[in-house]
Amino acid sequence: MPWKKGKIKLDDGTVHPAELLVKEDGQVWNARILKDGKTFEEIDVNKFANKLNKSVEDVYPYTYELDE
Repeated sequence: MPWKKGKIKLDDGTVHPAELLVKEDGQVWNARILKDGKTFEEIDVNKFANKLNKSVEDVYPYTYELDE
């Protein structure tokens, strides 16, 4: 699974450049929010959601868009 560049839009409406680790079925396994070209925060979305016994979609209020 390669890291893909894109953007993350948080629930508050802000948009941040990001790198996302996305499976072939579209499931996000990991995300890095970037600031000044460097990783600001790395979020293992699947691991966190699994700890709560929830799906990623139930846990995270952000949306993402991949650069093609």
